[in-house]
Amino acid sequence: MWLDIALFFRGFFVPSIVNATERYNIARLSGLNNPMTLIIVAIIFASALAWMAFVNFTTTWANPIPIVIMVAVKNQTEINDTDNSDIDETLHQLIDFKDLGRNKRVVLLLIIVTTAPARFERRQAIRETWWKHCSGNQAQVECVFMTDGLITDRIQRNLILNEKDKYKDINLQPLKGGRGRFGFRFLNQIKWAAAKFNFQYLLRIDDDYFLCSKRLLSELPLRPKQNLVWGFFHCKIGITWLDEAFMIFSEDIIQKFLAQNESSMLCHPHADQQVMLWLSSIPNKTYFHDARLHHEPPASHVPRFSHISNVCDSHLGAHGAYGKTMYHLGLRANDNAKGVSAIPDFVKYCENTTFDHRVFSREWRFRPKPCKDNPTWNLGDEMWFGKEVGQGN
Repeated sequence: MWLDIALFFRGFFVPSIVNATERYNIARLSGLNNPMTLIIVAIIFASALAWMAFVNFTTTWANPIPIVIMVAVKNQTEINDTDNSDIDETLHQLIDFKDLGRNKRVVLLLIIVTTAPARFERRQAIRETWWKHCSGNQAQVECVFMTDGLITDRIQRNLILNEKDKYKDINLQPLKGGRGRFGFRFLNQIKWAAAKFNFQYLLRIDDDYFLCSKRLLSELPLRPKQNLVWGFFHCKIGITWLDEAFMIFSEDIIQKFLAQNESSMLCHPHADQQVMLWLSSIPNKTYFHDARLHHEPPASHVPRFSHISNVCDSHLGAHGAYGKTMYHLGLRANDNAKGVSAIPDFVKYCENTTFDHRVFSREWRFRPKPCKDNPTWNLGDEMWFGKEVGQGN
């Protein structure tokens, strides 16, 4: 009898490739012309169905949480796989490099603040302090944030798009995050700047830099209009370089950067080394090392910056102004026009202007590569936290 039952189930659950004739033959061989066999088969079949219904009921109602989780994961997977609307929106809002020609905005100074997508707190601190001098003064200064636009994290991507829509002061570069792209960021920034603005000076500055912007604007008309490279220079034995946290260039220097032969233009993971490589072929430069720029240790780690008053009387800017320090400096800045001193002779600060990337320690030493090859240096896509958490010391 059990053989008959086995043959019966085989006849009705075999793969679909078994045709009807074969199923009939199996049923006939199973002895289903015996009424008792039919009754036993029916009982077994009904019992199996009842057991399956019971298991489904207890799984669904007695333990509902795993089912809910599975449904949520399924829906999330479907969204991630099929809903690319926010990605398309991001790509739509990336900067372009189309030259505006006669329609370029004319400004004395263009300020580009380099910032990571996740640095909302830093951007907000800038907006509520020295950034205020950017508004209502369009003939003199334009201030913009520049960040990476190719953001893989959906939440962060939506946050930056919302922030961009709200404040209208953020521009998205066609780049991912990571330490190894500072040079490319600077190249993108100056390409975009030259295409969209007619500026006399360009300042590239970090998002943790407090700037005495009114003091800077007041003295720019008295500074050289050509061949100017202004910032904080590092002077070491056998090597000199401009720190990328604060770099001012006259417009002609930017144009010379962009006029390089595309086949030989070199890029580097770090913008300051890349800049020095480019400057090495430009003659008659005026290097302005500004001692009014506090560079290190970070201002937030220096006690005097937590209670200093009228900081712009003695400084033009302070690097490493994190969190409360940025707000404190903004409240007590006394930022306005001051006396303007002549640019000091650079040789009195540093005896040479030599730059050789091979002199750097291993942490900072990377071989420059042609920009046209879109090179990488295997430094990952993680955000660079900097000296706020001890990186780069």
